[in-house]
Amino acid sequence: MGDLCCMCTVETSKYRCPCCRLRYCSLDCSKRHKERCVPKGEQSSPSVPDVLQTRDPILVENDESDAVPFLKLGLLGNSEELKQLLLNIHLRQLLVTLDETENKDEVLKNYMQEPLFVELADMCLSLINPEEKENILPK
Repeated sequence: MGDLCCMCTVETSKYRCPCCRLRYCSLDCSKRHKERCVPKGEQSSPSVPDVLQTRDPILVENDESDAVPFLKLGLLGNSEELKQLLLNIHLRQLLVTLDETENKDEVLKNYMQEPLFVELADMCLSLINPEEKENILPK
């Protein structure tokens, strides 16, 4: 079985970007990828403000009781362990797809079956709420 498309993460990839070498499945995915393509060697880790800027104002849409204060979000930007995890190209593509999708709830539900995404979610929660981590019983 071949690699999955870096854009839709559903179809098997048939083509490879000449700039960054990521794989995609179709002309539509190629066009979407080309808009965001960063040639190898020019990639840099995102700064905290870049990560917080999404197309949809998620914090405005959802119930504010679930919102994380921006000061606590800053803790995420200071974590070297989180930065290392975000270097994973597959995880980065999952996050881009989540950001671009119209049906965030459904995609997020599916992503919570992905061990890599669960690792990201757990790491973020442990950084934002370290006291809750202490209450988790070992397996």
